[in-house]
Amino acid sequence: MLDPKVFKAYDVRGVYPDELDEDGAYTIGRAYVQQFEPRRIAVGRDMRLSSPQMAAAVIRGAADEGAEVLDVGLVGSARDRRSEGRRRGTCSRG
Repeated sequence: MLDPKVFKAYDVRGVYPDELDEDGAYTIGRAYVQQFEPRRIAVGRDMRLSSPQMAAAVIRGAADEGAEVLDVGLVGSARDRRSEGRRRGTCSRG
């Protein structure tokens, strides 16, 4: 599931699994790499129960498109942004 309304100005947010599920997260991971062509990205997640599966789906999608993916695990928003700068990749929270 990938409801278009999950795309916000600065992030992707939706109700799991009604608006966004693992298939949608996988699609986002692939599309991000197709569109921006990063060599590496970092993916972090928050503490919600669905986050491990959603992050894994984003990681699979990005990796399937050829990006090297760093799974930074459970992080807060500020950590996401720091990982981006340190790794010269792009962060996404699953």
